[in-house]
Amino acid sequence: MDSRNRSLLPVGVKFKPTDQQLLQYLNFKIHGLPYFKGAVLDCDLYGEMEPWEIWLCFEGINGEDLYFFTKLKRLTNNSEHLWAHINHKIGLANGTWSGENLASPIFATKTDKQIIGYCKCFRYENIQLPEHHGEWFMHEYSLHQDSIHQVVDSDYVLCRLSKNERLERKLPKNLELQQHSKKRIMAPGSTIEQDTMSDTTIDQDIDL
Repeated sequence: MDSRNRSLLPVGVKFKPTDQQLLQYLNFKIHGLPYFKGAVLDCDLYGEMEPWEIWLCFEGINGEDLYFFTKLKRLTNNSEHLWAHINHKIGLANGTWSGENLASPIFATKTDKQIIGYCKCFRYENIQLPEHHGEWFMHEYSLHQDSIHQVVDSDYVLCRLSKNERLERKLPKNLELQQHSKKRIMAPGSTIEQDTMSDTTIDQDIDL
């Protein structure tokens, strides 16, 4: 993986695809067709890297999403036969992507109710790491079976990784005590002023 791939989008351009467009990208991927590779990258979201490590590696920006192609990892039984069940573990700290709901169908258009794929939402769960528990979300997009013909690899899915910025965390008591002990004792009448500047950005949407 190379985080420099993250810079392939033009400066000032944000990738804001619809669900139907994401399924089109996935269709190109699994059928070996050419597509713009600067928007959806390859990454093992069910491997040894933690979500925050992936976020840093690909230079994730708060308030925006990262898009990846990743392969599903099917579980095997005692006879080494593949099950339909998928292994959603991630990283080396016993974390897992926990499904929050059933897969939602994605229709071709608002008027055409033909199902072309599905989307399922996952949340990162790891009670051993409370600072990251519930901090990461992932939407997993998969194609409807009728859309898969002579594919290169049917186990590919397209995932949208996002960070939960609204999560308010309660620090463990030992961390609260550490932070309290680090508070500076100010002299009477002294103040600290901090200038804040708001960055002005121009967003430009683009269909890739």
